[in-house]
Amino acid sequence: MVKAALAYPPPSIVVRNDLHGVLITCSLPLRKRDSTHIFREHCRAWTELKRLPTVSPRGKRETASKMRNFLGVSLAMIWLIGASLPPSLPARGPTPEEKPQVTAPVPKPADKPEMDEQAGTAKEADKDGAPDAVAPDDAGSTQPSAPPAASVPATKPDLPPNPNLAPEKAPEPVSEPKMPPPTVATEDEAGFKACVAALKDLGATFEQPARIDDGNGCGIDRPITLTRLSPTVLLEPAGTFRCETALQLARMTRDMIVPAANLGLSEKGALKSVNQASGYICRNRNSAENGKISEHARGNAVDIAALTFERGTVPMVIAKQDDGTFAAAFQRSLNAMACLYFTTVLSPGSDAAHLDHLHLDVIKRNSGFRYCR
Repeated sequence: MVKAALAYPPPSIVVRNDLHGVLITCSLPLRKRDSTHIFREHCRAWTELKRLPTVSPRGKRETASKMRNFLGVSLAMIWLIGASLPPSLPARGPTPEEKPQVTAPVPKPADKPEMDEQAGTAKEADKDGAPDAVAPDDAGSTQPSAPPAASVPATKPDLPPNPNLAPEKAPEPVSEPKMPPPTVATEDEAGFKACVAALKDLGATFEQPARIDDGNGCGIDRPITLTRLSPTVLLEPAGTFRCETALQLARMTRDMIVPAANLGLSEKGALKSVNQASGYICRNRNSAENGKISEHARGNAVDIAALTFERGTVPMVIAKQDDGTFAAAFQRSLNAMACLYFTTVLSPGSDAAHLDHLHLDVIKRNSGFRYCR
């Protein structure tokens, strides 16, 4: 808008100063086509241009007075600062005086500080009788030289061994505490009486020999020597076990072996005997030289080698899963139903130590776990 107003010729502007400030009067001849608004804007633009550089004489006088006062104060401060300073400052600070240095002879230590050499040196000094020379210092006074320092051997001389001291003994190896040997488990009296009564009810024939204790945990507290599993089935040869082992074998023979043989091996006739290969014997597991003792050593196990019928003997063999004969079906049934009576069943072929017999035992495991394979 200012540019548009400046397009007109400049108006007549009169600037007057009075007590109230600067008074600016603007007069401009109007053309017929111009409006009052354009006149006011034209005058306002030229008035602003005049107002900017305009300074009243009174303002000039006040500004000059302020500058004079500022310069006067500045000169006064400079004079005061200069008056407070010393008249002259040294170019350099004071230098400390050098102290006289006294050099004392440094004695050379002897290579071998032995008593004989020191004594000889003292005698030579007495013969000379002359004191050591003293160097004068800068002030003219004399000071005696420092005495020679006593020589110290570089290394500690080796001392001969004292024959009176006893030689140090080597520490003795700490032996591990030995575990007490295992003992034969004591049979529960009430449980043993109930087992014996159950065997008699099955028609089994047995004897009760004396307690067996062969050491290292081998033995049976209340052994049973079993000769007959039922009135019609023998145990060949007779075996010695704990009563629990004998009772489970007699029950399995009556409940499972005889009925299964009548179904699968009917041509063999009636079952006459169960042939066992191992009862109680003091040995390790699988007859190994080291390791845990076998359940046979506690009277808990029995190994079945064969079954004898009226018209032949059926050995315990490896029953293949793809063999569909009655003999294989009977063997697989015998392996499975044995796990209902014994806690461990190792059928023929379960491992290298059980290829031709059926291992059965009544070991107690946590939560009643049974191992059958």
